[in-house]
Amino acid sequence: MDIRRGEEEKHWFRSDRFTSVNGKWYYQTREGTVEGPFDSMTEAGADLLLYLRHADDLLYNQPV
Repeated sequence: MDIRRGEEEKHWFRSDRFTSVNGKWYYQTREGTVEGPFDSMTEAGADLLLYLRHADDLLYNQPV
């Protein structure tokens, strides 16, 4: 990644957004919310896709 003059290099990292607590699955959003519980990671992943689709709709379908 190119660094602009005068800026320090940043190190980005990814963390797993899915967690399991007592056999139930949750995911964390960039907005800082924790969604769940779900019975499986597959179910949590499917809900995450719906969450992202809804967020996309809100972002791109606002009145101008």
